Amino acid sequence: MDTSDTGRPEPGPAGPEAAPPTGPDAAPVPAEAPEPAAAPAPPRRRPRGLTTLIVACAALVGVVGGTATGYAVQAERKPTPLPPLSQGDLVYPRKALPESERPAPLQPKHDTAVKAGGDLRKLLVGKPKGFRKNAAFFVGGVAPKDGWLSPGGFSAEYTEPGDVLVDSVKNGIRRVAAANWARGEHEQIAVRLVQFRPGPVAEAQSLAEDGHRDAGSRTRSGDPEGREVKAGSGARYFVYAPDSKPGYMTVYGARVVGYRGDIMLDLHFVDTKPLSEKAIKDLALKQLERL
Repeated sequence: MDTSDTGRPEPGPAGPEAAPPTGPDAAPVPAEAPEPAAAPAPPRRRPRGLTTLIVACAALVGVVGGTATGYAVQAERKPTPLPPLSQGDLVYPRKALPESERPAPLQPKHDTAVKAGGDLRKLLVGKPKGFRKNAAFFVGGVAPKDGWLSPGGFSAEYTEPGDVLVDSVKNGIRRVAAANWARGEHEQIAVRLVQFRPGPVAEAQSLAEDGHRDAGSRTRSGDPEGREVKAGSGARYFVYAPDSKPGYMTVYGARVVGYRGDIMLDLHFVDTKPLSEKAIKDLALKQLERL
């Protein structure tokens, strides 16, 4: 009896050669997955600073090349001749004047160098009427001796005498003519003529300008620059603000500061009543005339 099932295919040999089942009941065979694509190579980076180095090299080459070209162009040019020097006729005579045609020498009274080189005390303004000679004027100062003050005595009239003495000697102080006068109980005047040795710096002018600043800081409000004794003279007078303290008398003060050549003039006024600006200016004018 044949029991074979004709509806079922005969089994064949199993192995890789067997054909895959087909038909609606056949299980789907998964497709073979494609191989992954190779990853792209990372971009190659340029070394850091290379662009800057290239630009710097190019600039250097440009500068060197431009300089060399400039030198080459200049070397090929013909030298430009300088304009001729023009010299006018000399203003002084080429030959010495005969004795009869020479100008008269300057009179001693008009020669400031001769006047300043003599006895400096003779250039001090005369004592005002009604005044008498006085001893020391400044607190801590000394009285003039025979019309003179030593550099140390002059420095003692300042609040920092040591520094003033060092500066005075360093700046070439020569001598100081001085006079102190008094009238009544409290009115006093002090005159100082400070002379310096010749040098590259006008020390008398510098000291006078320092005096202007110091006096200006003590004046009445609104008048820190002082007032000119005479137009164009450079000498100025300053009226101080009254010094009033409880239990003390009010003190009024003033100062005149200027210079002539190598001499600085310094006049001080003090009283317990208001000072006369006219009297201050008159005495300052007389001192300027002496110089």
